[in-house]
Amino acid sequence: MRPAFDRQWPAFARLLRVAVAALICLVAAATTPSLAATTRAPLEPGLVAVLSDAGDLYLQALPERGEARQHFTRRLSDSPTAWEEIARANRGASRLLAGVRYLVPFRVLRGELQLRVVRELFPHDRAEASGWRHVVARLGKGRAPKLEKIAEWFTGDADHARKLREVNHLDRREPRAGSELVVPAELLSAPFRGLLPEAKVAGAPRAPEAPATAAANPATPVATASPVASSGAVATPASPESTWPAPVEGGPLLEYGQDEKGAYAVYRLRAKEALYSAVVVRFTGQLQAEDVIALAGEIAQRSGIADVTDIPIGYPVKIPRELLLPEYLPSDDPERKRYEADLTETARYRNQVTAKVLEGITVILDAGHGGADVGASMDGTWESLYVYDIVLRIKALLEKRTLAKVYATTSDGEGDAPPDVDILPARRSHRVLTTPPYRIEDSVVGVHLRWYLANNLYRKAVAASGGAGDLKSEERVVFLSVHADSLHPSLRGATVYIPAAERTGGSFQKGGPVFSSRLEVRDQPAVEFSRRDRVRSEGLSRQVGGRLVDAFRAANLAVHPYKPVRDRIIRNRRAWVPAVLRYNAIPAKVLLEVCNLANSEDRRLLRTRAFRQQVAESVASALLAYYGETQAALAPAADPRPGS
Repeated sequence: MRPAFDRQWPAFARLLRVAVAALICLVAAATTPSLAATTRAPLEPGLVAVLSDAGDLYLQALPERGEARQHFTRRLSDSPTAWEEIARANRGASRLLAGVRYLVPFRVLRGELQLRVVRELFPHDRAEASGWRHVVARLGKGRAPKLEKIAEWFTGDADHARKLREVNHLDRREPRAGSELVVPAELLSAPFRGLLPEAKVAGAPRAPEAPATAAANPATPVATASPVASSGAVATPASPESTWPAPVEGGPLLEYGQDEKGAYAVYRLRAKEALYSAVVVRFTGQLQAEDVIALAGEIAQRSGIADVTDIPIGYPVKIPRELLLPEYLPSDDPERKRYEADLTETARYRNQVTAKVLEGITVILDAGHGGADVGASMDGTWESLYVYDIVLRIKALLEKRTLAKVYATTSDGEGDAPPDVDILPARRSHRVLTTPPYRIEDSVVGVHLRWYLANNLYRKAVAASGGAGDLKSEERVVFLSVHADSLHPSLRGATVYIPAAERTGGSFQKGGPVFSSRLEVRDQPAVEFSRRDRVRSEGLSRQVGGRLVDAFRAANLAVHPYKPVRDRIIRNRRAWVPAVLRYNAIPAKVLLEVCNLANSEDRRLLRTRAFRQQVAESVASALLAYYGETQAALAPAADPRPGS
């Protein structure tokens, strides 16, 4: 429903919106410099690696919701002069503005971020025993970066260009685009030197806060790596006399070693970091409160930590290697190689469909839980009630202001209009809208009937558009299941789950009277997907997930701090894909956890209609972006359907 102001003075309201939008654009333009870039490579939502036409490297970063200047710089840099450098790169910016991306010069980035930028912008670079082999990039008009620029990137000092010229026999010539240069090992800055094969760390000074267990059983560091830097082999193990290396300014994110209890990784805590979030959540993927607490205790014991609330800065925390997410394993680890190969394979599949105001698009919305299954519950806040309200708001918004066909998998029988209240009344009347409908009394039955219903709606939409086998028709359908999680209370924000191709194989069907009595089950009782279909689905779903995270960030809504898009749920050290995604035939499908009910701030927000409407608008913006539109397409309040 439009605000009263819009209804009474529509022309003035439209003019005001245009003026505000123009003002925002002017402010953003005044803050962020115009940058002709030969290459932009997204690292994750909110972070983009940039190589400018002048041969400068940057990380373009979007501030997080409510993030102050000090925290922004600390998140991205260890340099004491970071903000001065950032300000200069952004036309003298004196403060952070919401929704504005800021250029962070490469030289002030944390070491692990430097590695990520290089990895994305120069994918053919590699580490060798003699140094770093760099493939020279192509700038505008076929030009190449100056040697001084390359020297600054990899050594931190433009004056090392003279040595690079000698080593690479360039005489007075500049490097050519596409040629290869070697940066000698002795010149490399710490992040790159740490990735070289046979890199030795023996003889480095012992960290002052090393745990007693480390002193009694000297660590044998074997390699260092950033979470995405995959160049180079694992380092040769150091000699038995090796001790803990001291923390390296801007150095690699993790170090690796072996002791009598097995292989491990080491992370050195930074200021204001906690074992729970900075280590357990970040590196192991555990999110459930009981899992995080149990694993933190195990890691503390392994690391000789007596009090998890009082760990010195720089303390080497040991993480058992078998607990690490694959992206944090050493670069030569087979599991990490498989993970990176899978990412490369799925990244080949991107949505090719564009649709003006979602014309010809079918959106299937699923509100998690319902009926007898209230889902997560905290302080009287039932997940089922609030996510159903969000689904109603998404549906109303899409139907009123886009041309999409929208279906919901459930209903509480009270109509499609979301109530105009903050605190929602308790209801247990939700039904899955199969034929006949199923009153949700058994949560497992309810979950399986949802994907049967979604698959039936998908087949009908594809048949009406172009028929099975028509990829563009298949990609005109998107599925979104909306939930609210209950995690460790230190976590805030949204998380998006997508189906991992490796975990959605095999065939599946359900039997019994409750299923066989439903038309949607009888229409196609079993599902089975080819590997190509599963890989394509992961790629398309990851793209939808990225759009959702981008839209949440743009609206200043909190998102998960480390890995907001995940291809599996991990609980009790077991990983799986939710059934509503695993057996779902729709190629583009996601499960959105809008917030963490166990976090008091997230819970407070969920109990407000304003937040729920913001979530709905962000979802609509994400769907528009996925199909090649912008949020501006949502601006008209009038119904865009013909004849309205």
